[in-house]
Amino acid sequence: MAGFIAHPLPRRTTLSMNLLKSLAAVSSITMVSRVLGFVRDTIIARTFGAGMATDAFFIAFKLPNLLRRIFAEGAFSQAFVPILAEYKSQQGEEATRTFVAYVTGLLTLALAVVTLLGVIFAPWVI
Repeated sequence: MAGFIAHPLPRRTTLSMNLLKSLAAVSSITMVSRVLGFVRDTIIARTFGAGMATDAFFIAFKLPNLLRRIFAEGAFSQAFVPILAEYKSQQGEEATRTFVAYVTGLLTLALAVVTLLGVIFAPWVI
């Protein structure tokens, strides 16, 4: 082939290898989670069948699953990680630890409020 110039592949850097390992770990954990969720749903269906109790069980998990998807798997984590990386590069390690503690406390407080509201209003929902 005339004019074809072969370029050697670039060597993988430590950063890209760490990223690949992290990606593989998160993907593996997510896959295990999905399989275990499927097993859980299969056991529930086999044990309780289709009925009001099973429907109530699945409806009760809608809100917690929604919150998990938003905060752990969704938009919040996708927005928070780049902000945290930028904050760490500008403010340093100790300020980043304080920031993470603040955000964790805020999320814990929000979870406590949602849980308390769920307990208070459960008799009217069920």
